[in-house]
Amino acid sequence: MQNNFSIQVLRVVKSFWLTSKKIPRTMRLVILFLFCFVGLTNATDSYAQSAKVTMNVRNQTVEDVLRAIEKQTEFSFFYNNAHINLKRLVTISANRNDIFKVLDEVFKNTNVEYKVIDKKIILSTELASVEQAHQEKVKVSGRVVDAAGGEPVIGASVIEKGSSNGTITDMDGNFTLNVGSKDAILEISYIGYQGQSLKVTPGKTLSVVLKEDTQSLDEVVVVGFGVQKKANLTGAVSQVKMDDVLGSRPVVNAMSALQGAMPGLQITPNNDAAGPGQSKSFNIRGTTSINGGGPLVLIDNVPGDIDMLNPEDIESVSVLKDAASAAIYGARAAFGVILVTTKKAKKGDGFHVNYNNNFGFQSSINRPEQADGLEWMQAYLDGEFNAGKYYTGQDIKTWMNYLTEYRKNPGKFQTTGDGVYVDPETGLNYYLNEKDLYANMLDDYGFLQAHNVSLSGGTDKLAYRLSLGYNSEQGILITDKDRYKRLSGSAYISAEITSWLTQSVDIRYAQSDKNMPVTSDKTGLYDMRLPVVYPEGSLTLPDGTSLMTNTPSNVLRMATDNNTIRDNARILSKTVLKPLKGLEVAFEYTFDKTWSNQNVNKASIDYTTVELAKIQTATTSSLETTHQSTDYNAINLYANYRYSWNDTHNLSLMGGFNQESSDWKKLYTYSYDMINEKYPSHSTATGENKVITDDHRVYTVRGAFYRVNYDYKGKYLAELACRYDGSYRYAPGSRWAFFPSASVGWRISEESFIKDNFKFVDNLKLRFSAGRSGQDAGDPFQYFSGYTLNSGGYVFSQGNYTNGVASPVMINKNLTWIKVNMYNIGIDFSIFNRLIAVEFDIYQRDRSGLLADRYGSLPNTFGSKLPQENLNGDRTRGIEFTLTHTNKIGDFHYSVSGNFNLARTQRRYIESGPYKSSMERWRNQASNRWGDFIWGYQTDGRFQNFDEINTYPIQNGDNGNSKELPGDYILKDVNGDGVVNDLDKTPLFWSGSPLIHYGFNVEASWKNFDFYALFQGSALYTVQFDEVYAKMLCFKGGNTPEYFYDRWHLSDPYDANSEWIPGEWPAIRLEQDMGSFYTRDSQIWRKNASYLRLKTIEIGYTFSPRLMHKLGIGSLRIYANGNNLFTICDPFVKAFDPEKIEGDYSAGLNYPLNKSFNFGLTLNF
Repeated sequence: MQNNFSIQVLRVVKSFWLTSKKIPRTMRLVILFLFCFVGLTNATDSYAQSAKVTMNVRNQTVEDVLRAIEKQTEFSFFYNNAHINLKRLVTISANRNDIFKVLDEVFKNTNVEYKVIDKKIILSTELASVEQAHQEKVKVSGRVVDAAGGEPVIGASVIEKGSSNGTITDMDGNFTLNVGSKDAILEISYIGYQGQSLKVTPGKTLSVVLKEDTQSLDEVVVVGFGVQKKANLTGAVSQVKMDDVLGSRPVVNAMSALQGAMPGLQITPNNDAAGPGQSKSFNIRGTTSINGGGPLVLIDNVPGDIDMLNPEDIESVSVLKDAASAAIYGARAAFGVILVTTKKAKKGDGFHVNYNNNFGFQSSINRPEQADGLEWMQAYLDGEFNAGKYYTGQDIKTWMNYLTEYRKNPGKFQTTGDGVYVDPETGLNYYLNEKDLYANMLDDYGFLQAHNVSLSGGTDKLAYRLSLGYNSEQGILITDKDRYKRLSGSAYISAEITSWLTQSVDIRYAQSDKNMPVTSDKTGLYDMRLPVVYPEGSLTLPDGTSLMTNTPSNVLRMATDNNTIRDNARILSKTVLKPLKGLEVAFEYTFDKTWSNQNVNKASIDYTTVELAKIQTATTSSLETTHQSTDYNAINLYANYRYSWNDTHNLSLMGGFNQESSDWKKLYTYSYDMINEKYPSHSTATGENKVITDDHRVYTVRGAFYRVNYDYKGKYLAELACRYDGSYRYAPGSRWAFFPSASVGWRISEESFIKDNFKFVDNLKLRFSAGRSGQDAGDPFQYFSGYTLNSGGYVFSQGNYTNGVASPVMINKNLTWIKVNMYNIGIDFSIFNRLIAVEFDIYQRDRSGLLADRYGSLPNTFGSKLPQENLNGDRTRGIEFTLTHTNKIGDFHYSVSGNFNLARTQRRYIESGPYKSSMERWRNQASNRWGDFIWGYQTDGRFQNFDEINTYPIQNGDNGNSKELPGDYILKDVNGDGVVNDLDKTPLFWSGSPLIHYGFNVEASWKNFDFYALFQGSALYTVQFDEVYAKMLCFKGGNTPEYFYDRWHLSDPYDANSEWIPGEWPAIRLEQDMGSFYTRDSQIWRKNASYLRLKTIEIGYTFSPRLMHKLGIGSLRIYANGNNLFTICDPFVKAFDPEKIEGDYSAGLNYPLNKSFNFGLTLNF
């Protein structure tokens, strides 16, 4: 009978099969086979705890019999192939026989003997002599514990130095070993700890304390097409282990986990993909405003969609930031490279099961406050709008009286619906119930959950890993129309076919399903324009019809779905040859297919407003469907060769070839007038005109590359690298380019004058690199002269519209790559076993050949325009550093690490015409100027009375100062010409892109408790407030922000000659009467958006390994965490997310920022 684990595996397989209908059948069969293989292996692995064996074999090899015994018991065999004839044929018949009787039968008539150590059986032809020798040896015993909490280290290796004689520690950390002499040396080691060597003391029990291995100089860093020791790096590379930065955070994409974790990697929300499952935008070492771009993202050496990759399947992420590290990728590495390495299995590793989950709740935070009912009505009166009457006829003063009384005694009024009171004299509706209309569209919380399970194991020849992941994020809007789900699975297997040939296959599949509400052009979500007394629910029209009002919650209920389903399947085959010592040749083939279907449905639904008229959300219902697919093929062929001589010279060579091709297709369909709006389809649309368009793009890149690394005694380091790239985009004579780089390093800490005099210095290294990378320029095939289809049209006859064709534009056969020269100087420094560690870099990136139109004019009769050319250029300079402090005090271990990056971009050359004057050059010149500032108006106090207004320079255009009132802002006349206009703007503000990105984290552990906190922030940038949150009585009487209540006003609102009472803001008026108050890019509305945010804080507890092993569990950890718990920034900005509010129609009209609380566990077997 199968054990419980096998039953659970079968349940997982059944669930996987039922929920993966859209996975290609072949891939499902492969993953199913691997699941069954792992499950059945584990089932036979645990049949009996009593070491009884049942088998009936005839003429089977000894090797097959030993494998069968291993499957039926918990024993493992160890032997030397030279001593044991594994191909000898034997016949065994056993029915629950003792394992030792079976072994006696297997090895009868041979000189093979066996010895049992714990659950290991050692086979040898020399055991008799060994046993005899043991009688003459010294018996040594001891106990191994960890330094953190004194817990026993289970399974630590204890080896007699210079021999194969050894053992492992038991569950209590104890060991016993017979060694050759009283002078023997024991070597004790365990993964994750610093090894120890100590001399035996006969008759004394040894006490060994293993310290955690905090030394990072031997850390291996993933670089392009290989790995390097961190100590020998000469380029600017940052790497993090995903498990370290991910922890137990409930993130659905990897970039969210990396935000604030690495210097130079800038990650911001993607506003176009707001809501659950939001993707991120990212850049490396600064952004650019002209011919911008982003880093190359590679998943296991091939471009891929990182949003579709389960973060739990990622082993590490490396960021290549300078020419030395990134030039190997040539024309695509202008903005750096992000290398994602997925988790694999290890040969010889035992069978492991890992399961982790988290459950959480998220809710919105930092919502802006709007004026309450009386504040809004008073503002309406003060604004002298419509003679004190609301636009639907209600008298504002009467309304204020009613609302004041309603607050005191609601029962006094006979209301219907949402506080609707019918005035007995006029019959008009007065709305008395105050509520937060914005909050009414939000749920109390959205539910989050994630589940991940992985199975891995291996033998000395085979390694495998399977994983399944499920993420579900329920948004915070009512109706559950904002949601995201992702299912992912992976299967990896690697087999050492011979000593020189290894083959591996990695199969991955993921499907995401994102849904967001969509409204028509007439209605919008996240609206704060309506007064707080605006009625929810329904209103009854004069004809007796009851219709929903246009409040945000009702608009949400009427909204339909914008649904996108994305699928991503990837197969990576890797063949590794080792024909010679030190030489490794790898061939990788990757096929990556992504396809998506987006359906946007807009329904025509009747609703009403307080005007009690029937309105439709859309003139007609419609359905838009977009299908996209990409087939990506990649081939990587590369070789690594390492050679050392005289223990001083170390040489590493790498060379290879790469080719990638992409086939992208898009089909767009639009239909309208649905027969059934609840179940829209193109086949049931009755509209006459249906739109169907398609697009198809194919491209190929090809390149050859090499890298040479040399070091002398680990002190003097040098690297040369280059890539020769070709692209179909350009004319034949301009298709190929050479991208070289060089770097050097000096490990000063390895010099004798440092080692002998400053022994506390762990590492001191200087680095310098320089090189060239590239960037694609413009659309492909600009060297072809062709016509543009569907360019305008004309109705020739019978009302038939004929599409037009545009004449060819001028071509540029000389168009070629954008050239990017990069320079980097860095220093790495650590002391006292990384008590303090610093990495500091200064960098520069120069781009030339940016696309631009050459200044000049052509006759109107020419019929075309000048083509784009490689003209412009820019320069990015910056600094970045990482500072880490690690220490341990008794059982308390902690680490504090911070990173910082400052980058500025200067426009070196911008094509432009001549300037008419030096003033015009100063104001408008773009060349040789920083591109990270905004020109704006300075404020110079407030007008105190009408005399000041009448005598001040004109600041409101054609209106002069006729609309200004006491308390209004004074815009400074910088040039003193008596008029405030664009000529008075000065470079006043930082731009809307942060110049500084930083983050720091705190890790700590005490006994079995652990703690983690991550802070992240940005600085030196501003945001322009516009729309509702920056306007009084917006849209002729809409609601107004609460803060406007503190404003200048007349002591007697009905006496224009009464005294003005000062306030924080100007006197309230309608939007069209506000004078220069709403002037953009002034100190009034452009705010400093610098912020510091607590991204996550977590506390966890790991149960005692000793207890877990007794329960048959490898490890168990429980945890709780919180995310986005607080933000420090300008109070005015705090009501929104400072990461995403730049631009019009942004403040308060976005999907809100959320905080979340989560809890879960991580379980290993």
